[in-house]
Amino acid sequence: MVKNLQLILRVLPREIANNLEQEKIEEIRIRANRNIILRYIDREEITDYIPSQKDLLSALQIFCDNSIYSYQSQICNGFVTLMGGHRVGITGNIAMKDGAVNNINYVSSLNIRIAKEILGASDEVITKVLENGKINNTLIMSPPGSRKDNIIKRFNKKY
Repeated sequence: MVKNLQLILRVLPREIANNLEQEKIEEIRIRANRNIILRYIDREEITDYIPSQKDLLSALQIFCDNSIYSYQSQICNGFVTLMGGHRVGITGNIAMKDGAVNNINYVSSLNIRIAKEILGASDEVITKVLENGKINNTLIMSPPGSRKDNIIKRFNKKY
């Protein structure tokens, strides 16, 4: 089982949570009034379940330990980080104050990215970044889902 996935499973409809391939799941897209989409390593699955905007707000409440206010700064950054490193991206109407996002109203979608450590993900990169056992100044850029976090974790563990 993926580490600490229980919180995420609590917000999903039972028929989806019970049939979820936990080892292969990478992303769960929950959008108001649209089918929930499950993205696995090798495919996407469109479920029959269509959540309401109220369902999304209830899920966000659970992700924020029933205290959305205490997560306000994370929400204003567009995501909430859950135990285990999972991230929930949040979209909706934003309220601005002094040129910065002050709040997100009318949450319209939650995009849950499932954190997984992929052993060996940094093997190829590490030889190009290290010099005499020390990490060179490095900027790691790649498209979403390219395992940047796994590379950074490896550097933090070893060096």
